[in-house]
Amino acid sequence: MRNIIKIASVFALATTLLLSLSVFAQDCREWTMDQYNAKMADLQKREADAKTEIAAIEGEIASLQDQIAQADKDIVAEWQEIYGLLETDEAGVSDFGNNLKALESDVDGLAGLSAEDLFQRRKEIDQLEEQLNQMKENNISWLSEMQDQIAVIEGKISQLRASLPKAVFDEYTVIRGDHLWKISGKEDIYADPYQWIRIYTYNRDQIKDPNLIHPEQIFKIQRAAGDNEYLVVKGDFLQKIAGKAEVFGDPTKWTKIFEANSTIIEDKNVIYPHQVLIIPE
Repeated sequence: MRNIIKIASVFALATTLLLSLSVFAQDCREWTMDQYNAKMADLQKREADAKTEIAAIEGEIASLQDQIAQADKDIVAEWQEIYGLLETDEAGVSDFGNNLKALESDVDGLAGLSAEDLFQRRKEIDQLEEQLNQMKENNISWLSEMQDQIAVIEGKISQLRASLPKAVFDEYTVIRGDHLWKISGKEDIYADPYQWIRIYTYNRDQIKDPNLIHPEQIFKIQRAAGDNEYLVVKGDFLQKIAGKAEVFGDPTKWTKIFEANSTIIEDKNVIYPHQVLIIPE
């Protein structure tokens, strides 16, 4: 700013000199030789002073340009040193940042789902978190810019987990004349009377006898199996279920399932489609 003011002052001085010369040209015929010489000397001195000041300002400008160029070189050198410590380069940092943005976009996509849809896709939360954890092992994550972005994504994942329901179910209030077969066959329940056992096993805490239910009882109608639940399908048996990767990944642990569901499994060799089994930790 100081240099700009100086330059403006020089231009103002030059303008003044030109005006002075114009006046000088008009009045010179009325001056004596001494007056003429004195005026010329004054103008020449002012011109010389102005040129000296202009030269000084140009020198300052050149010095500033050199300082800027040196600062740019220092910044480049500093970044090269940082890239060396991180074992990467500018392109690597750019790619890492873009990958973080893409991951954050995926997290935002899950945040826009309904509670039921989010529950169905809850494993994607684990996958995204694992992806983020892997990225945190990259040296580039040490950069403060990346640290800030990672913290934002971690916060969003935490919010997703907080909003994730433990289970997805509707509620049904028993009315006079109801029985499990009838309830299960209703269009807004399962539209399939054979799934009555699903209602029974999901509400085992309040249905002791599947043939005996009472008006005003409120049953949970399962819509999706929770993390500690398994919905039996045709062809299942306890060893097969226990051997599944999402259960225990070990068929020999079938006894744990049997023991946790002893109130609804009378014979360890007999289970039925649509039964809801508890999977112990």
